[in-house]
Amino acid sequence: MKTTTDKNKITLRVDGQIYEGWKSARVETSIDQICRAFVLSVTDNFPGNKSFTRLKPGQLVELYVGDEKVCTGYITSTPISYDAQSVNVQVQGKSRTVDLVDCCSPWSAIAQQSSGGGQAQQTDEWADVKGKSPSTPKAKPVKSSKRANLSWHNQTVEKIIADLCEPFGISVHCETTLASKHTNFTVNPGEKVVESINRLLTKDNLVVTDDEFGNLVIVEVGSAGKCFDKLKVGQNVLTGSSNWDASKIFSVYAVLGQHKGSDLEFGKQVSQDKGIAYDNRIGRYRLLVIKDTGQSSNSLNESRAEFEKNFRHADMMRSQHNVQGWRQSNGALWRPNSLVELEDPILQISGQFLINKVVLNLNQSGSITEIETISQDAYQRAGYKPSKGASGSTSSKTDEWADVKGK
Repeated sequence: MKTTTDKNKITLRVDGQIYEGWKSARVETSIDQICRAFVLSVTDNFPGNKSFTRLKPGQLVELYVGDEKVCTGYITSTPISYDAQSVNVQVQGKSRTVDLVDCCSPWSAIAQQSSGGGQAQQTDEWADVKGKSPSTPKAKPVKSSKRANLSWHNQTVEKIIADLCEPFGISVHCETTLASKHTNFTVNPGEKVVESINRLLTKDNLVVTDDEFGNLVIVEVGSAGKCFDKLKVGQNVLTGSSNWDASKIFSVYAVLGQHKGSDLEFGKQVSQDKGIAYDNRIGRYRLLVIKDTGQSSNSLNESRAEFEKNFRHADMMRSQHNVQGWRQSNGALWRPNSLVELEDPILQISGQFLINKVVLNLNQSGSITEIETISQDAYQRAGYKPSKGASGSTSSKTDEWADVKGK
């Protein structure tokens, strides 16, 4: 990639060609999504001496802001319109991980024919971007199995995810150490890969996203570091908003599930797994029951219930702020999974928050960054400690639902 003096210039590299001069742009990255996306548009002089109209869906693409790569993926669509004076071209694209969102695992329908699967062509095409360091030095590549499995037994989450991604030529990197193993995991028929991954994430309360190279990354919350700049009303914040929507928070969260029986465990022991979490910040009785899928356990359900409580309460205070420009005062781009000091007396929000979404916008108003923040508690993975009800007493042995009933 040729270096550029304009650190905010957006360029596309497609088949060795460099495309620039975009009139508008939108680049979105988020730790809540495994696939970053971009939309670029340009007005080319009729009949178009360049070549923006040569860009086609399915082409491999690298997107840069200045000299920094921010996305590696594919062009997904190229809407074109024209009149007597000009041709308007829009280029939409997504990270390589888009195949995990759109496609079903071959293991959910047919067995993989070989360990290489149809991957050789992708490997050759991406030889120039593979083997490079991941987005953070903490991340370690996860090796997939030599052959596909229809189900996994006593395997870690990162190993199962690596196997799910292997047929699509997508590498998995893990920043954290995951000690727990799943006794049994099976891909459901017709299930999208992202749906399989999400079922794994809900059990272990993990955060999975993509990086600028198109890899899938299991991240630690806040691992991108602390932002150099603060978000402060009256200084760099242009606009701010928050919904303060409490419709999805409850006073009691009950997660139900079941697991495979054995000679030592059967009946109610395997069919009535349950986890309870209480939110005493809610002033009235509100119960949410969640049915867990796949192999469960009391400890997994308790952890899931606690996660739901933390995430939903933090999500209520999710906020959005716009700032001028795409970079902080030290030249670094605003990035998701960073920690930022936020001071907004209008929304009555103050403290350190996690940036979970960043959108780089270029339009008639210039370069604007949309920053979405949420409390770090939203993604807390700490082990669950048994809670007590509002009265301070534990659940009744004679009434299995006494611990979730309203007082």
